[in-house]
Amino acid sequence: MKIGIVPSIQEKYIGQFEYNCDLNLISFLKKIYKRSNIEILTFDHKIDKKYNLLVISGANGNDLTMFDKSKKNLIRNKLDLKFFNKAIKNNIPVLGICHGAQFIAKKFNSSLKKKKHLGNHYIFTVKPKKKLLVNSYHNKVVFKLGKNLICKAFSEDNTIEYFEHRYKKIVGIMWHPERFKKIKKLDHKIIKTLCT
Repeated sequence: MKIGIVPSIQEKYIGQFEYNCDLNLISFLKKIYKRSNIEILTFDHKIDKKYNLLVISGANGNDLTMFDKSKKNLIRNKLDLKFFNKAIKNNIPVLGICHGAQFIAKKFNSSLKKKKHLGNHYIFTVKPKKKLLVNSYHNKVVFKLGKNLICKAFSEDNTIEYFEHRYKKIVGIMWHPERFKKIKKLDHKIIKTLCT
């Protein structure tokens, strides 16, 4: 099992940009896919059909360029685009977490706006109907999905928290499953079924 993670871009000092990946995300993926080889993807990487999953990680300070065209966000957008397009071309399943979900939603012409979702809150799954507690750390929400994206769960304010592509193995979740101490059943199911 080969997994590529698109990291966030941080500006450590003025003009010094670095790749950043949450170690919790790596640990989380290794618990779900026990025999996985996980790579943090940089501009030097090339992904091909040998990859089983692409994860577009949370922001850690990055934003979509439609909201903020800072240098670090422009770099992040270029990195996200490179690997998302390669994954689609090679039929590699894609999981977007938080920023990654926003990026995917935008790629399919969904509508986003500024609104804070910080801390634990409830979501409501569509089928089967369930109320679940998740954690969120984002300042943008998806309020209308674009072509071929299907809402699987929404929050109390009716913004979309979890969506899937109708025909491709592409999933976006707005919460951070890697930040819970114990893996939740829904998170395990969503991520495990991407690669079966």
